[in-house]
Amino acid sequence: MTSRHGSGSGGARIAPWIIVAVVSVVVIAGAVTAYVFITRDNKAAATCTSQVVLEVVAAPGAAPAIEAAAAAFDATNPVARSACVTTDVTAAPGSQTASDLADGWTAQPSQGPALWFPDSAADLATLETQDSAMTAGRNPAPMAASPVVLAVRSTDAAAVTAANLQWKDLITAAGPTGSVTLPDGGKLILALPDPTTNRATSDALQSVLAGTTSATIDPSVVAANAPALAGLAAGGPAVPPATTLDALADLQAGNAGFAAVPIVASEFAQLAEQNPGLTTVSLGGPTGGDQIFGVPITASWVNPTMDDAASAFLAYLRGPAGAQVLTDQDLAAASAVSLADAGASVDAALASAIGSPGATGAAPTADGTAPATATPGPSGAPTSGASTPTTTTTTTTGS
Repeated sequence: MTSRHGSGSGGARIAPWIIVAVVSVVVIAGAVTAYVFITRDNKAAATCTSQVVLEVVAAPGAAPAIEAAAAAFDATNPVARSACVTTDVTAAPGSQTASDLADGWTAQPSQGPALWFPDSAADLATLETQDSAMTAGRNPAPMAASPVVLAVRSTDAAAVTAANLQWKDLITAAGPTGSVTLPDGGKLILALPDPTTNRATSDALQSVLAGTTSATIDPSVVAANAPALAGLAAGGPAVPPATTLDALADLQAGNAGFAAVPIVASEFAQLAEQNPGLTTVSLGGPTGGDQIFGVPITASWVNPTMDDAASAFLAYLRGPAGAQVLTDQDLAAASAVSLADAGASVDAALASAIGSPGATGAAPTADGTAPATATPGPSGAPTSGASTPTTTTTTTTGS
Protein backbone atom coordinates (compact mmCIF):
# COMPACT_ATOMS: atom_id res chain seq x y z
CA MET A 1 0.00 0.00 0.00
CA THR A 2 1.33 3.35 -0.88
CA SER A 3 1.28 6.52 1.21
CA ARG A 4 -1.19 9.24 0.23
CA HIS A 5 1.87 11.47 -0.22
CA GLY A 6 3.60 8.93 -2.39
CA SER A 7 3.50 8.51 -6.12
CA GLY A 8 2.23 5.00 -6.68
CA SER A 9 2.27 3.41 -10.07
CA GLY A 10 -1.52 3.12 -10.34
CA GLY A 11 -2.11 6.78 -11.54
CA ALA A 12 -3.11 7.61 -15.10
CA ARG A 13 -0.43 8.96 -17.43
CA ILE A 14 -0.82 11.59 -20.18
CA ALA A 15 0.27 10.30 -23.51
CA PRO A 16 3.26 12.20 -24.94
CA TRP A 17 1.47 12.83 -28.24
CA ILE A 18 -1.24 14.83 -26.42
CA ILE A 19 1.35 17.15 -24.88
CA VAL A 20 2.98 17.65 -28.27
CA ALA A 21 -0.39 18.38 -29.85
CA VAL A 22 -1.33 21.00 -27.21
CA VAL A 23 2.01 22.77 -27.51
CA SER A 24 1.67 22.78 -31.29
CA VAL A 25 -1.77 24.36 -31.11
CA VAL A 26 -0.52 27.13 -28.80
CA VAL A 27 2.44 27.85 -31.06
CA ILE A 28 0.27 27.91 -34.18
CA ALA A 29 -2.31 30.18 -32.52
CA GLY A 30 0.39 32.64 -31.49
CA ALA A 31 1.87 32.63 -34.96
CA VAL A 32 -1.51 33.25 -36.56
CA THR A 33 -2.22 36.17 -34.19
CA ALA A 34 1.15 37.75 -34.92
CA TYR A 35 0.60 37.24 -38.64
CA VAL A 36 -2.76 38.98 -38.51
CA PHE A 37 -1.33 42.05 -36.76
CA ILE A 38 1.74 42.20 -38.97
CA THR A 39 -0.17 41.77 -42.21
CA ARG A 40 -2.75 44.32 -41.08
CA ASP A 41 -0.02 46.91 -40.53
CA ASN A 42 1.74 45.91 -43.74
CA LYS A 43 -1.53 46.09 -45.63
CA ALA A 44 -2.13 49.62 -44.37
CA ALA A 45 1.38 50.60 -45.38
CA ALA A 46 1.03 48.86 -48.74
CA THR A 47 -2.01 50.98 -49.59
CA CYS A 48 0.11 54.14 -49.34
CA THR A 49 1.56 55.38 -52.58
CA SER A 50 2.51 58.75 -51.10
CA GLN A 51 2.64 60.75 -47.88
CA VAL A 52 0.51 63.69 -46.76
CA VAL A 53 0.91 65.97 -43.75
CA LEU A 54 -2.37 67.06 -42.19
CA GLU A 55 -1.61 70.55 -40.89
CA VAL A 56 -3.70 71.47 -37.85
CA VAL A 57 -3.78 74.70 -35.84
CA ALA A 58 -5.32 74.64 -32.36
CA ALA A 59 -6.01 77.44 -29.90
CA PRO A 60 -4.51 77.20 -26.38
CA GLY A 61 -7.66 75.70 -24.86
CA ALA A 62 -7.80 72.99 -27.50
CA ALA A 63 -4.12 72.28 -28.19
CA PRO A 64 -3.25 69.72 -25.46
CA ALA A 65 -6.27 67.56 -26.25
CA ILE A 66 -5.86 67.86 -30.02
CA GLU A 67 -2.17 66.96 -29.79
CA ALA A 68 -3.04 63.84 -27.79
CA ALA A 69 -5.83 62.95 -30.20
CA ALA A 70 -3.54 63.43 -33.19
CA ALA A 71 -1.04 60.95 -31.76
CA ALA A 72 -3.82 58.41 -31.19
CA PHE A 73 -5.24 59.02 -34.66
CA ASP A 74 -1.85 58.56 -36.31
CA ALA A 75 -1.43 55.27 -34.46
CA THR A 76 -4.40 53.91 -36.43
CA ASN A 77 -2.36 54.21 -39.65
CA PRO A 78 -4.79 56.58 -41.39
CA VAL A 79 -4.81 56.67 -45.17
CA ALA A 80 -6.36 59.35 -47.39
CA ARG A 81 -6.53 58.79 -51.14
CA SER A 82 -3.72 56.22 -50.95
CA ALA A 83 -1.51 58.60 -48.96
CA CYS A 84 -0.28 57.75 -45.48
CA VAL A 85 -1.33 60.57 -43.14
CA THR A 86 0.93 62.36 -40.66
CA THR A 87 -0.76 64.89 -38.37
CA ASP A 88 1.10 68.04 -37.37
CA VAL A 89 -0.45 70.23 -34.64
CA THR A 90 0.56 73.85 -34.05
CA ALA A 91 -0.73 75.80 -31.05
CA ALA A 92 -1.56 79.46 -31.71
CA PRO A 93 -3.96 82.05 -30.27
CA GLY A 94 -7.35 81.95 -31.97
CA SER A 95 -7.40 85.66 -32.78
CA GLN A 96 -4.02 85.38 -34.49
CA THR A 97 -5.12 82.35 -36.51
CA ALA A 98 -8.36 84.01 -37.59
CA SER A 99 -6.40 87.00 -38.86
CA ASP A 100 -3.79 84.86 -40.62
CA LEU A 101 -6.45 82.75 -42.33
CA ALA A 102 -8.39 85.82 -43.46
CA ASP A 103 -5.14 87.18 -44.95
CA GLY A 104 -4.59 83.97 -46.90
CA TRP A 105 -1.87 82.71 -44.53
CA THR A 106 0.62 84.94 -46.35
CA ALA A 107 2.22 86.21 -43.12
CA GLN A 108 3.19 82.72 -41.98
CA PRO A 109 6.20 80.76 -43.29
CA SER A 110 4.51 77.43 -42.60
CA GLN A 111 1.97 75.52 -44.66
CA GLY A 112 -1.57 76.70 -44.02
CA PRO A 113 -3.84 74.42 -42.00
CA ALA A 114 -6.49 72.09 -43.33
CA LEU A 115 -8.11 72.01 -39.89
CA TRP A 116 -8.53 74.67 -37.24
CA PHE A 117 -9.64 74.13 -33.63
CA PRO A 118 -10.55 77.50 -32.09
CA ASP A 119 -11.54 77.62 -28.43
CA SER A 120 -13.75 80.69 -28.85
CA ALA A 121 -16.88 81.31 -30.91
CA ALA A 122 -15.80 84.94 -31.22
CA ASP A 123 -12.55 84.03 -33.00
CA LEU A 124 -14.49 81.79 -35.37
CA ALA A 125 -16.98 84.59 -36.05
CA THR A 126 -14.11 86.99 -36.78
CA LEU A 127 -12.93 84.79 -39.64
CA GLU A 128 -16.39 84.03 -40.95
CA THR A 129 -17.28 87.74 -41.05
CA GLN A 130 -14.38 88.26 -43.43
CA ASP A 131 -14.47 84.99 -45.41
CA SER A 132 -17.43 82.73 -44.72
CA ALA A 133 -16.56 80.44 -47.64
CA MET A 134 -13.37 79.36 -45.86
CA THR A 135 -15.38 77.50 -43.19
CA ALA A 136 -18.48 76.63 -45.23
CA GLY A 137 -20.06 73.30 -44.32
CA ARG A 138 -18.56 73.05 -40.83
CA ASN A 139 -20.44 71.52 -37.95
CA PRO A 140 -21.88 74.53 -36.07
CA ALA A 141 -21.85 72.75 -32.69
CA PRO A 142 -18.77 72.65 -30.44
CA MET A 143 -17.30 69.18 -30.04
CA ALA A 144 -16.18 69.78 -26.45
CA ALA A 145 -15.94 72.52 -23.84
CA SER A 146 -14.34 73.49 -20.55
CA PRO A 147 -16.04 75.93 -18.17
CA VAL A 148 -14.41 78.68 -16.19
CA VAL A 149 -14.16 77.95 -12.45
CA LEU A 150 -12.52 79.55 -9.40
CA ALA A 151 -9.21 78.19 -8.17
CA VAL A 152 -8.95 78.46 -4.38
CA ARG A 153 -6.90 76.99 -1.55
CA SER A 154 -8.26 73.62 -0.46
CA THR A 155 -8.76 75.00 3.05
CA ASP A 156 -11.11 77.67 1.68
CA ALA A 157 -13.06 75.47 -0.73
CA ALA A 158 -15.74 74.36 1.75
CA ALA A 159 -16.64 77.93 2.70
CA VAL A 160 -16.91 79.03 -0.93
CA THR A 161 -18.90 75.93 -1.89
CA ALA A 162 -21.26 76.37 1.06
CA ALA A 163 -22.16 79.83 -0.21
CA ASN A 164 -23.78 78.13 -3.23
CA LEU A 165 -22.79 81.00 -5.48
CA GLN A 166 -23.83 81.84 -9.00
CA TRP A 167 -21.46 83.99 -11.03
CA LYS A 168 -23.71 87.05 -10.64
CA ASP A 169 -23.50 86.66 -6.85
CA LEU A 170 -19.82 87.55 -6.87
CA ILE A 171 -20.83 91.20 -7.10
CA THR A 172 -21.96 91.07 -3.45
CA ALA A 173 -20.14 87.95 -2.25
CA ALA A 174 -16.58 88.85 -3.25
CA GLY A 175 -14.34 91.76 -2.36
CA PRO A 176 -13.30 93.36 0.95
CA THR A 177 -16.91 93.86 2.05
CA GLY A 178 -18.29 90.70 0.44
CA SER A 179 -20.61 88.26 2.17
CA VAL A 180 -18.29 85.24 1.98
CA THR A 181 -15.98 84.86 4.96
CA LEU A 182 -13.17 82.31 4.82
CA PRO A 183 -11.98 80.07 7.70
CA ASP A 184 -9.14 82.44 8.58
CA GLY A 185 -11.55 85.36 8.78
CA GLY A 186 -10.49 86.77 5.44
CA LYS A 187 -12.73 87.68 2.54
CA LEU A 188 -13.15 86.23 -0.94
CA ILE A 189 -10.73 88.56 -2.71
CA LEU A 190 -10.26 87.84 -6.43
CA ALA A 191 -7.16 88.20 -8.57
CA LEU A 192 -8.14 89.24 -12.10
CA PRO A 193 -5.30 89.12 -14.64
CA ASP A 194 -5.80 91.38 -17.66
CA PRO A 195 -8.86 90.09 -19.58
CA THR A 196 -7.38 91.21 -22.90
CA THR A 197 -4.69 88.56 -22.53
CA ASN A 198 -6.28 86.15 -20.07
CA ARG A 199 -9.30 84.25 -21.34
CA ALA A 200 -10.29 82.92 -17.89
CA THR A 201 -10.68 86.44 -16.47
CA SER A 202 -12.77 87.45 -19.46
CA ASP A 203 -14.90 84.29 -19.20
CA ALA A 204 -15.53 84.89 -15.49
CA LEU A 205 -16.52 88.55 -15.89
CA GLN A 206 -18.75 87.78 -18.87
CA SER A 207 -20.42 85.09 -16.74
CA VAL A 208 -21.04 87.65 -14.00
CA LEU A 209 -22.65 90.02 -16.50
CA ALA A 210 -24.73 87.30 -18.17
CA GLY A 211 -26.40 86.58 -14.84
CA THR A 212 -27.46 90.21 -14.41
CA THR A 213 -29.01 90.87 -17.83
CA SER A 214 -30.78 89.11 -20.67
CA ALA A 215 -29.10 91.43 -23.17
CA THR A 216 -26.24 90.30 -25.38
CA ILE A 217 -22.93 91.08 -23.70
CA ASP A 218 -21.33 94.03 -25.47
CA PRO A 219 -19.32 97.12 -24.47
CA SER A 220 -22.48 99.02 -23.47
CA VAL A 221 -23.45 96.27 -21.01
CA VAL A 222 -19.94 96.41 -19.58
CA ALA A 223 -20.21 100.18 -19.20
CA ALA A 224 -23.53 99.94 -17.41
CA ASN A 225 -22.01 97.52 -14.90
CA ALA A 226 -18.55 99.06 -14.63
CA PRO A 227 -18.87 100.05 -10.93
CA ALA A 228 -19.90 96.50 -9.96
CA LEU A 229 -17.03 95.02 -11.98
CA ALA A 230 -14.57 97.43 -10.39
CA GLY A 231 -15.81 96.24 -7.00
CA LEU A 232 -14.88 92.68 -7.93
CA ALA A 233 -11.32 93.76 -8.54
CA ALA A 234 -11.15 95.82 -5.35
CA GLY A 235 -8.98 94.57 -2.53
CA GLY A 236 -6.76 92.49 -4.79
CA PRO A 237 -3.09 93.13 -5.52
CA ALA A 238 -2.33 96.56 -6.97
CA VAL A 239 -0.65 94.80 -9.88
CA PRO A 240 -2.55 91.57 -10.60
CA PRO A 241 -0.58 88.45 -11.53
CA ALA A 242 0.41 88.55 -15.19
CA THR A 243 -0.84 85.02 -15.87
CA THR A 244 -3.00 82.40 -14.26
CA LEU A 245 0.12 80.32 -13.63
CA ASP A 246 1.59 83.19 -11.61
CA ALA A 247 -1.67 83.54 -9.68
CA LEU A 248 -1.72 79.83 -8.82
CA ALA A 249 1.86 80.02 -7.56
CA ASP A 250 0.96 83.01 -5.37
CA LEU A 251 -2.12 81.22 -4.00
CA GLN A 252 -0.10 78.14 -3.17
CA ALA A 253 2.56 80.21 -1.39
CA GLY A 254 -0.15 81.48 0.97
CA ASN A 255 0.84 85.15 0.82
CA ALA A 256 -1.02 86.14 -2.32
CA GLY A 257 -3.22 88.89 -0.92
CA PHE A 258 -6.16 87.26 -2.68
CA ALA A 259 -8.16 84.06 -2.21
CA ALA A 260 -9.30 83.03 -5.68
CA VAL A 261 -8.51 83.37 -9.36
CA PRO A 262 -10.58 82.33 -12.41
CA ILE A 263 -9.20 79.47 -14.45
CA VAL A 264 -10.55 77.21 -17.19
CA ALA A 265 -11.24 73.79 -15.66
CA SER A 266 -9.19 71.79 -18.17
CA GLU A 267 -6.20 74.04 -17.62
CA PHE A 268 -6.36 73.58 -13.87
CA ALA A 269 -6.47 69.81 -14.35
CA GLN A 270 -3.24 70.02 -16.33
CA LEU A 271 -1.57 72.17 -13.67
CA ALA A 272 -2.98 70.54 -10.53
CA GLU A 273 0.07 68.37 -9.80
CA GLN A 274 2.28 71.46 -9.88
CA ASN A 275 0.00 73.22 -7.40
CA PRO A 276 -0.82 70.91 -4.48
CA GLY A 277 -3.11 72.41 -1.88
CA LEU A 278 -5.32 74.10 -4.48
CA THR A 279 -8.67 73.02 -5.87
CA THR A 280 -11.53 74.52 -7.88
CA VAL A 281 -15.11 75.56 -7.15
CA SER A 282 -17.79 75.68 -9.85
CA LEU A 283 -20.36 78.46 -9.81
CA GLY A 284 -23.93 78.33 -11.12
CA GLY A 285 -25.74 80.36 -13.77
CA PRO A 286 -24.69 81.16 -17.34
CA THR A 287 -21.08 80.10 -17.60
CA GLY A 288 -18.38 80.97 -20.09
CA GLY A 289 -15.27 79.01 -20.92
CA ASP A 290 -13.56 77.28 -23.81
CA GLN A 291 -15.74 76.01 -26.65
CA ILE A 292 -13.80 73.71 -28.96
CA PHE A 293 -14.88 73.74 -32.61
CA GLY A 294 -13.56 71.45 -35.34
CA VAL A 295 -13.34 73.56 -38.51
CA PRO A 296 -12.19 72.17 -41.88
CA ILE A 297 -10.63 74.91 -43.98
CA THR A 298 -11.39 75.52 -47.66
CA ALA A 299 -8.43 77.34 -49.18
CA SER A 300 -6.01 77.21 -52.09
CA TRP A 301 -3.42 75.31 -50.05
CA VAL A 302 -5.82 72.51 -49.09
CA ASN A 303 -5.84 69.80 -51.76
CA PRO A 304 -8.37 66.94 -51.95
CA THR A 305 -6.05 64.55 -50.09
CA MET A 306 -5.62 66.97 -47.20
CA ASP A 307 -9.37 67.56 -47.17
CA ASP A 308 -10.04 63.82 -46.91
CA ALA A 309 -7.44 63.51 -44.16
CA ALA A 310 -9.12 66.36 -42.27
CA SER A 311 -12.51 64.67 -42.60
CA ALA A 312 -11.05 61.41 -41.29
CA PHE A 313 -9.53 63.12 -38.25
CA LEU A 314 -12.80 64.91 -37.45
CA ALA A 315 -14.69 61.63 -37.77
CA TYR A 316 -12.18 60.03 -35.38
CA LEU A 317 -12.64 62.85 -32.84
CA ARG A 318 -16.43 62.53 -32.93
CA GLY A 319 -16.26 58.74 -32.59
CA PRO A 320 -15.87 56.78 -29.34
CA ALA A 321 -12.06 56.58 -29.41
CA GLY A 322 -11.57 60.28 -30.12
CA ALA A 323 -14.20 61.32 -27.60
CA GLN A 324 -12.39 59.28 -24.96
CA VAL A 325 -9.12 61.07 -25.72
CA LEU A 326 -10.82 64.44 -25.26
CA THR A 327 -12.30 63.26 -21.96
CA ASP A 328 -8.92 61.95 -20.82
CA GLN A 329 -7.52 65.42 -21.55
CA ASP A 330 -10.07 66.91 -19.13
CA LEU A 331 -12.46 68.39 -21.67
CA ALA A 332 -16.19 68.18 -20.95
CA ALA A 333 -19.31 67.88 -23.07
CA ALA A 334 -20.21 70.94 -25.12
CA SER A 335 -23.14 71.67 -22.79
CA ALA A 336 -20.71 72.51 -19.94
CA VAL A 337 -20.34 76.02 -21.39
CA SER A 338 -23.57 77.92 -22.02
CA LEU A 339 -22.16 81.36 -22.76
CA ALA A 340 -20.32 82.10 -26.00
CA ASP A 341 -17.32 84.44 -25.88
CA ALA A 342 -18.29 88.03 -26.75
CA GLY A 343 -15.01 88.94 -28.42
CA ALA A 344 -12.12 91.37 -28.27
CA SER A 345 -14.15 94.57 -27.93
CA VAL A 346 -15.72 93.25 -24.75
CA ASP A 347 -12.33 92.10 -23.46
CA ALA A 348 -11.02 95.65 -23.88
CA ALA A 349 -14.08 97.11 -22.18
CA LEU A 350 -13.70 94.71 -19.26
CA ALA A 351 -10.03 95.64 -18.88
CA SER A 352 -10.96 99.31 -18.59
CA ALA A 353 -13.82 98.59 -16.19
CA ILE A 354 -11.64 96.73 -13.69
CA GLY A 355 -8.64 99.04 -14.16
CA SER A 356 -6.23 96.49 -15.62
CA PRO A 357 -2.72 97.99 -15.73
CA GLY A 358 -2.46 97.12 -19.42
CA ALA A 359 -5.71 98.85 -20.39
CA THR A 360 -5.63 102.19 -22.17
CA GLY A 361 -8.36 104.78 -22.34
CA ALA A 362 -11.38 105.26 -20.13
CA ALA A 363 -14.12 102.73 -19.53
CA PRO A 364 -16.69 102.56 -22.34
CA THR A 365 -19.60 104.94 -22.26
CA ALA A 366 -23.13 103.73 -21.67
CA ASP A 367 -24.07 104.43 -25.30
CA GLY A 368 -21.91 101.47 -26.32
CA THR A 369 -18.78 103.31 -27.46
CA ALA A 370 -15.89 100.94 -26.99
CA PRO A 371 -12.75 102.10 -25.20
CA ALA A 372 -9.39 102.28 -26.84
CA THR A 373 -7.92 98.87 -27.53
CA ALA A 374 -6.07 97.57 -24.51
CA THR A 375 -2.38 97.04 -24.69
CA PRO A 376 -1.53 93.43 -23.81
CA GLY A 377 -0.13 93.09 -20.35
CA PRO A 378 3.08 91.28 -19.50
CA SER A 379 3.28 87.76 -20.75
CA GLY A 380 4.23 84.64 -18.88
CA ALA A 381 4.12 80.92 -19.38
CA PRO A 382 1.50 79.82 -21.95
CA THR A 383 -1.50 79.52 -19.69
CA SER A 384 -4.78 81.36 -19.80
CA GLY A 385 -3.19 84.35 -21.42
CA ALA A 386 -1.63 84.80 -24.81
CA SER A 387 0.15 81.79 -26.16
CA THR A 388 3.31 81.58 -28.21
CA PRO A 389 2.88 79.20 -31.14
CA THR A 390 4.53 75.83 -30.64
CA THR A 391 4.52 72.77 -32.82
CA THR A 392 4.13 69.10 -31.98
CA THR A 393 4.41 66.49 -34.71
CA THR A 394 3.32 62.87 -34.63
CA THR A 395 3.94 60.39 -37.41
CA THR A 396 2.20 57.32 -38.67
CA THR A 397 3.65 53.86 -38.34
CA GLY A 398 2.32 52.91 -41.73
CA SER A 399 4.64 55.10 -43.73
